[in-house]
Amino acid sequence: MFITPQSNHLLVFVYALGLGFLNGIIYDILRGIRLSLSKGKVAVVFFDILFFVTAGLLTFIFGLAFSSGTIRFYIIFAELTGYAFYYFSFGIIAIKITNVFVSLLRKFYSLIFKLISAPFKLIYKLFLAFKGKFLKIFKETGKKSEKIKKKHLPKLRLYVYNLLGVLFTKHKSSKKGGSDNGKIR
Repeated sequence: MFITPQSNHLLVFVYALGLGFLNGIIYDILRGIRLSLSKGKVAVVFFDILFFVTAGLLTFIFGLAFSSGTIRFYIIFAELTGYAFYYFSFGIIAIKITNVFVSLLRKFYSLIFKLISAPFKLIYKLFLAFKGKFLKIFKETGKKSEKIKKKHLPKLRLYVYNLLGVLFTKHKSSKKGGSDNGKIR
């Protein structure tokens, strides 16, 4: 069995502190992205899962590289300590900077949204202004088409949907439509 010297354990511990510090930076980056996009609960869950998957993958790769793939308690403890050090020192400054950056980014998003939606709002206002005229035109067109439909449709009542009724009744139908009521011509 291979035994690693104490100096290597100390070096791995220091590297794990650095990995915890790096995880803190990654969390703040993901937090800034999340806050700039959405403040909803779904976004919080999604970005937290993304962070834990990323941190777990980094820890796994770190364990493979520095401790031959074995899980050591002191590595996890060092990562948590490095993260706590970042969170309570540089993290406080990073949160303030992130909040300023996010507020500026949200203002930029709202400006872009206003610029993109302005033509659509104008079209909607024009539509509301001419709504009465459009409705009047549609009503007149509907009345005209109703007159044309009545004028051009044949008077024949023997349509496909009436054909079954004619076949299954005792009354005979004439070519002009309607029934003959048994009269033979």
